Amino acid sequence: MKSLAARPKVWAASFLFAVGLLLPATSSAASAGSIFTLWPLVDYRSSPQNNFASLGLAGPLLRYERHDTRTRFGLRPLYYRATDEKGGIESDLLYPLMTYRSNQDERSFQFFHLLTSDVSTEDGSDFMLFPFLFYRNPPEGEGYFAFFPIGGKILNRFGRDRIQFALFPLYSKTERKGTETTNLLWPFFSLTRGEDERGWAFWPLYGTAEKKGVYHRKFMLWPFFFRGDERLDTSEPLRTRAFFPFFYFADSPTRLDHTYLWPFFRHIEDDRKDLEEWNFPWPIFRIIDGKDRQMLRLLPFYSDDRTEKLHSRWLLWPVYKEEEHTTPTYSSQRQRVLYWLYSNTTEQFVGEKSAYRHRIDLWPLLTFEEKDGLSHFSTLALLEPFFPNNEQIERNWSPLWRIYQRRWDSAGNNASTFLWNLYWKERRGDDLLFELFPLIYYRDEESLQHFELSLLKGLYRYTRESERSCSYLFYLPWGWCHPLADKGPLKELH
Repeated sequence: MKSLAARPKVWAASFLFAVGLLLPATSSAASAGSIFTLWPLVDYRSSPQNNFASLGLAGPLLRYERHDTRTRFGLRPLYYRATDEKGGIESDLLYPLMTYRSNQDERSFQFFHLLTSDVSTEDGSDFMLFPFLFYRNPPEGEGYFAFFPIGGKILNRFGRDRIQFALFPLYSKTERKGTETTNLLWPFFSLTRGEDERGWAFWPLYGTAEKKGVYHRKFMLWPFFFRGDERLDTSEPLRTRAFFPFFYFADSPTRLDHTYLWPFFRHIEDDRKDLEEWNFPWPIFRIIDGKDRQMLRLLPFYSDDRTEKLHSRWLLWPVYKEEEHTTPTYSSQRQRVLYWLYSNTTEQFVGEKSAYRHRIDLWPLLTFEEKDGLSHFSTLALLEPFFPNNEQIERNWSPLWRIYQRRWDSAGNNASTFLWNLYWKERRGDDLLFELFPLIYYRDEESLQHFELSLLKGLYRYTRESERSCSYLFYLPWGWCHPLADKGPLKELH
């Protein structure tokens, strides 16, 4: 029989499957390790050969794992923290409420995406308490500070190159691409200045702005009447006229866009895209006939939209939708019922016989995913259908409601758990381990010539090594052992 050392690649793959890829609520010991369970209070597993250990307390609520130089601790769903030998830290507090990340070069923190702090050796420091405080101190160049609504300046945010204000909304000034707009009692009065550019507005009564040879805009009683002439310095000038809701025109030499009694009728002719479109009314009835796009929509009954790369179809919106996305190297298909109630997605690279990824979600019952030869099934699935690739949801929330999980690969390795290890089972090659707490524990590791059977957590226990077998009774640490005459493979015992 081959030794464990003679098969490092096989056992490395087995370990990655049974430990690294196993369910967050069920970690497996490697062959040379140990397992201790007292469901649902304690679940301890270790593999010294692979430098791995895990401890679970109170089912899925508390978990600690160590693998090589990386440690992970979770008190679900309140707190999660992971560290590595390079000083990297990753932590979550009631995700997505708060997250913290740090390494040798940068550090970031966010609280509900309203309070954010980023510090890095390359970009300097950045702090925001939205919408009150804004601060940035770069290693080079101009920084900024603003305390809203008292005063300050902000650079390169909210679609503007520069924002300055004092006692907002009394005074503010914005700059974008060389155009400055000054606001007094925003949004009522504004003054626009730039190179060959002038404008003013007393909203919503009247406003006008002009840049010689580039554009001219005007509105009265916004949004009822406005007009504009844009892109005058190009070969494609655009003329817009509107008297809302009676009509809206946006015409250029290659495109006509006319709306009457919005949203009841709209017609578009686009010569560049070789496309014609009708809406009456939008979005209920829509027809697009073009070289690169065709659409027929009659909501809620039917919709079919085709482009070179994407084909989508609705039936009895929002009951059923299917989508196909195709490129020269990749294709995907997805069928959905009531958006996230049911979803079936298949992704495949061109030239490959099997799918790269296949995922099925049935909210709130189950999730199935097959990717890179590994398959995973779990139930329940309360958030996974809405956030299918969210790692933080997987580690902080999903283990709390996954009453059954199973993972397997194409080589026959598999691992499953029910009720957070009340029952668990692992098969790695010819090795088989399972437990139904507290009735039976079974461990048959042919690679180590080790067999163990335990009833009622040790009321009766039988072990067999390569040269002897032992029997134990009444949870005693000593028993009756005798040498084995037959030292053949353990599977001959069964």
